Amino acid sequence: MADFTNRRPVTSADSLTPLHAAQVALSGRLYDGEDLPAERRLSADVDGNADGDADGDGDDEGVLHFCELWDVVADGVPRYEAWFYQVDSGSIFLAGTTEVVAEVIQCGLECDDPERRLELGAAMVRAGLLPASDSAYREFGEAAAM
Repeated sequence: MADFTNRRPVTSADSLTPLHAAQVALSGRLYDGEDLPAERRLSADVDGNADGDADGDGDDEGVLHFCELWDVVADGVPRYEAWFYQVDSGSIFLAGTTEVVAEVIQCGLECDDPERRLELGAAMVRAGLLPASDSAYREFGEAAAM
């Protein structure tokens, strides 16, 4: 059974490891198709606010707002790293890699591997990360209760 743990908000690329910076850049590319570095995806304005308007021109295009990183752990071992951003989106990577295994699109989990989908969906329900209005909530909720 997997669980989402160690939630941490991310507002700047300054403290990211090179791997996490690569994951942020890839997450952004999956989100909007733009190839931008993590520094641009997490840019802050001169006041330190994560509003993405680093140059004061009012343009925050390309910034991943409300960004947070979670570890997804099973049997005490990190299996995935999950990035959530823009309130309703996310990218889930195999831990320690840039291999995307699932995405969150408009709050719903998208995953091609049925076993992994069920594992991650149940973990999202337990963590309160999947809205009850999602079409797969009942399926994942039943798996989470096992």
